[in-house]
Amino acid sequence: MNRAYSPVLFAPLVLLAAADCRDETTTPTPTADLAMQLPDLAEPADLATTTVPDLAGADLAPPPAPIEFVVLRMGDGNAALSSAATAAFLERRKISDGTIVGTPLALPTAVAAANKRLTLGGSSIGEGSLNLSVDGKYLLIAGYDADVGTAAVATTTSAAVNRVIGIINGANTIDTSTAADFLSGSSIRGATSTDGKALWASGATGTFYTTQGSAAAPVQLNAVNINMRWPNIFNGQLYVSSASATNRGVNMIGTGTPKTATTTTALPGFAAQTASSGYGFVGFDRNAQPGLDVFYVADDSATASGGGVQRWSLVAGTWKLDGTINKGLTGGARGLMGYISGKDVVLLATTAETTPRVVSFVDDGTALDMLTAKELAKAATNTAYRGIAAAPQ
Repeated sequence: MNRAYSPVLFAPLVLLAAADCRDETTTPTPTADLAMQLPDLAEPADLATTTVPDLAGADLAPPPAPIEFVVLRMGDGNAALSSAATAAFLERRKISDGTIVGTPLALPTAVAAANKRLTLGGSSIGEGSLNLSVDGKYLLIAGYDADVGTAAVATTTSAAVNRVIGIINGANTIDTSTAADFLSGSSIRGATSTDGKALWASGATGTFYTTQGSAAAPVQLNAVNINMRWPNIFNGQLYVSSASATNRGVNMIGTGTPKTATTTTALPGFAAQTASSGYGFVGFDRNAQPGLDVFYVADDSATASGGGVQRWSLVAGTWKLDGTINKGLTGGARGLMGYISGKDVVLLATTAETTPRVVSFVDDGTALDMLTAKELAKAATNTAYRGIAAAPQ
């Protein structure tokens, strides 16, 4: 899902809510998540009268638009994906046409000194969030210190199979030394960071805080177990998506970027969409007032049920669904990144289609149901795309 590149950002085995499953290995009906060398990385006040955001301006001028993205690919294509621990790869591609840049980078499948393995459940669609840190220097991903082939890896005990946070910088180095005993028997789904040192992770029992290189159990931020999906930080605030009934949509975790137990609060308005199934999301400040006023959310529901990329606008303190972008898709979306380009918002998403793809949309003020997907990449047989983000600088 990714830090939005915008004026203010570059975009649990206890009680689980019935609306979500532990490792999310089943695609929602009716539609079908480097030698560790990376490739060359050089290369509105509240809208009280309308739900169409003001795309003409924002509080601050945006940074230069990125020209390349990184997408997480599950599997090497040699065998069908299953719930077993699977090798994962990072593909760097051009935003303009999807052309691959360099050689895909394998995440570690063997222990090397302080660095642990980082594998993910091959068919666990809830896993595999990929984020760019707030400072733009690191990619963040979460997984398991498990050998490839470890059966039903999401249900393993974390004492035996630590959960791992991977930190990848622009100097072609991957750090998987952050591994600990938490989320036991439950899936770890994503991680985010401000600076590559302060780390937040999410999974099937909640949201957690830890620091780079720590082996200690992370601090659980929610007082009770809440089934969380993908995390991100926008405008200095930690958010996590969920499909659980009481936390459906985008949730605010405490205030700012908390490091101790705090509240988890669903943003007002999202719960009204009772069938939504959000994963990646990006937030923007698109008017002259301070604070986020637009969210785009990847929903992996069937397109007939609202799957695709939803746009939400803040209206008198409540979030309202403007509509869903899904023209040209046969399934919903999971990973999402976005950035501002002039008066437009450019969105890149990974799809929940039978054959997953990376597609882009340009929200230029045209009616949402008229915005058409542009294909940038298509997953090969026995592989799937999950998270997507801009490359670290």
